Amino acid sequence: MQSSSSLNELVSIESKEVQAPSNGAIPRKKMKEKRNRVQRPKSKPVESYWADLPDLILEQIFSYLSMRHRYAASRVCRRWYEAFYLPSVWSDFVMTDMTLVRRKFNYYMGWQYVLDHMRTQNCLAAVGKNIKSLIFEPMFSFHNLYEFVVMLTYYAERNEQLRSGKVLVDVRGGQKGIASRISRLRFTFPCNMAPTGREEDEYIFGTGGLLLESLKRLMGSLGRTLRHLQLADLLLERFEALKLLDDVCYSGCETLESLTLINVTKVPCQMLHAGVFVKLRVLKLSPQNLGEDLLILLGDCPHLRHLHIIQNRYTTDNLSPLSWKSWRACRWANPRLNVHLQLENVRDGEVLWQPGSPVRSILYKSAHLKATSGSILTAIDQYRGDLQVYGHLGLPRFHRSKSFHDRIDPLILLMCRQCPNLHTIIVRERISTATVLLLAYTGLNLRFLHVRRNAVVLRRDWPRSPEWSDTFYKWLSTACRSYEATEREVSQILGYKWTMLTDRQFKLMSVDLHQTPFFTSATRASFHTYVPPPTVPVAEKANNAVPMQKRREKKKQERTIAKDTMTGTLL
Repeated sequence: MQSSSSLNELVSIESKEVQAPSNGAIPRKKMKEKRNRVQRPKSKPVESYWADLPDLILEQIFSYLSMRHRYAASRVCRRWYEAFYLPSVWSDFVMTDMTLVRRKFNYYMGWQYVLDHMRTQNCLAAVGKNIKSLIFEPMFSFHNLYEFVVMLTYYAERNEQLRSGKVLVDVRGGQKGIASRISRLRFTFPCNMAPTGREEDEYIFGTGGLLLESLKRLMGSLGRTLRHLQLADLLLERFEALKLLDDVCYSGCETLESLTLINVTKVPCQMLHAGVFVKLRVLKLSPQNLGEDLLILLGDCPHLRHLHIIQNRYTTDNLSPLSWKSWRACRWANPRLNVHLQLENVRDGEVLWQPGSPVRSILYKSAHLKATSGSILTAIDQYRGDLQVYGHLGLPRFHRSKSFHDRIDPLILLMCRQCPNLHTIIVRERISTATVLLLAYTGLNLRFLHVRRNAVVLRRDWPRSPEWSDTFYKWLSTACRSYEATEREVSQILGYKWTMLTDRQFKLMSVDLHQTPFFTSATRASFHTYVPPPTVPVAEKANNAVPMQKRREKKKQERTIAKDTMTGTLL
């Protein structure tokens, strides 16, 4: 009886759910049917104009993307799929550890990423003829790097065979033109094998063996079209470095225009290959690869204009500078040569001063280096008549006090006074608004003054000099009270709208050392040019202004005097 009663209760409950409620509510099924019957207004399709962009803009957009993101963007629409194969999109080919790879299981190492030869061959067959700049980022998978370099070398050598008419065996993907337009090659070796970026955990190794031989073979096969070559952090032995650029000198001695050799060797070793290239214009070297014999060769290079001496964290210590006699001989043989000193990514240290060299710029690219009195005074003493650019790039990671005696304001102003050809100053440390005004007013040839707004202090903490007049001192006192007044006065002095830089702008700032704001024509007798001083500040300019009527009266008087003298001489 109990079981039958329970079954009846369940049936009654189900029947209550099926029957319509007594309060007049509509069941769920009928509600869904009613909703479906309601005619909703159809939404109009949103018009998109991304597919109508011109080819120039699409090429610019795709050039900023990586290879994987380019492939994802090509699947958006047919128009973007066609833009994926535009020539300018593949002008720069960047090779990394994750480029054209596939996963493969190794019994000892587990899952690894190895180079996919089929994908690489198809990729080079499709876009290899458009590559103009080949960039090798630091790759820790040496096997993938070696395989890709060997494959690309085959195509480059095959182009030489096609030019000479000696074609051996034709294989799939060996179309004409692959790697035939490469004019820029940049190779950076990952010499630091440490898992962390701390200096205490550094494990420094150099390259060599089959990888070095394949790289030399690739550079030799690209020598006819190569214009710019950059090799960084190879850290070779002396006997390996002496034969590094033999093939490049043989095939590209008349085509190479810029050469970069940063830390090619561990020990001091002259890279005499740099003096063989006839059309070389820019040379970047580490100080251990520079010597007196190389300076003699560089003096005979007719087109060489810029020599960059760069030091970084992997540069050897305890290096000695070259003698001033060798620099004087090089300067006499090549008077248009400009030397640039640069120090990068170092916690402490100083640039290697080269006495007697025509140094045009001194730049520090490190967040931990401070501007000291010793470095500034040495720069003034050594390169007073040649220095044109001085500064520290990047945001600092140290603290400076706001006290006037602890800041570098007097040293920067002293450099601005002692170096007449200085046209660019980059200051990232604390200075006052009065110092900014004095720098702009004192620099005779100053054209570019880069200052961080967060590092500028609203103060007039300079003691009054006996050389300053009352009007000048009053102008300095009133103009340094606000940032807007300081920017207005500096803009008036420099001749263009000048503003202080934010931290983001200062971090992204770069300096072009190969262009000067004024025309220079150096000769053997004179290495400098004269540029007129900047305009007078607003306060003094208002007092010295002459109305137009007075100027016209003076001109009339001069004309009458000239006529009287002429008539007197005739009579």
